[in-house]
Amino acid sequence: MRNDMYKVIVERPRRGGGWARPGREARDPDERPAREGMRDRLRGGRKWLNENLRPLERWLERQVGRPWDAVYSELCRHVDRRNTVQQHIHQHLNDFVETDVHCREGGFYVLRYWRGMIALADSPCDLYVDPRNGCLMRNDAAFAERARRRREHRLAVHARNAGWREGVRVIDEYVQLHRFDGIWYRLELAPVPPPRRSKRKPDALVPTRAFDAVMHAQVGSCEGKRCGLYGRCGVYALRKRQLGQTELAAHGLRNGEEPDPFVPGARRPRVPKRGRIGPH
Repeated sequence: MRNDMYKVIVERPRRGGGWARPGREARDPDERPAREGMRDRLRGGRKWLNENLRPLERWLERQVGRPWDAVYSELCRHVDRRNTVQQHIHQHLNDFVETDVHCREGGFYVLRYWRGMIALADSPCDLYVDPRNGCLMRNDAAFAERARRRREHRLAVHARNAGWREGVRVIDEYVQLHRFDGIWYRLELAPVPPPRRSKRKPDALVPTRAFDAVMHAQVGSCEGKRCGLYGRCGVYALRKRQLGQTELAAHGLRNGEEPDPFVPGARRPRVPKRGRIGPH
């Protein structure tokens, strides 16, 4: 570590300060606060530190594999904890390194203040001290967990923009994929035919006799269910066919009662790259 590391991190102009007009006085004396500080009326008059912690983070990343005691000793030699300004650097170590790590049930857990014990993969720190050998290690589990959450977020956004729901895939206006009892089917939709006039009574309308392949009922008697199932009421299922293995792989689907791959928290099945749906 360079000898002037504390200058690189701490010695920067503080932000804030300045002077602003005080607020309008309260018309009624009873509405004024009971206690008021000397600087409360100066809006924006307080200052805060403007440290650059990126050099410290880069230096810690280069120390991966070394014993944490040696790394911390070197840091204390160049950044004095007895100095009030330099002590602020030590307070930011917990933002980069997990030092209170425990091994329980074959996994690593850390103690995070009010959150209690959490898994090491859920920690925001990129480094941690291995309790087995006391060395500074990279938190690969946290990197993998963040990548998984970003991937799930992208898939969830893509599914929401495409109008997909759990167990439903909208291919086009009149073709949808639905999962019933763990089996994926291809539904071909068609517009609901309008009612026709009766031959015996020209002034009377006869309801259509279209038969829904999913509801197993006539179209006129299941309008509400069709609206919730297909997303709109003006169509019905003309044909229903189970998907084959090739079609399932092409759409990135899998039969069985398992979490939907496009729902956050679910595991996405491994399918050929060419046939995946959504962003890669």
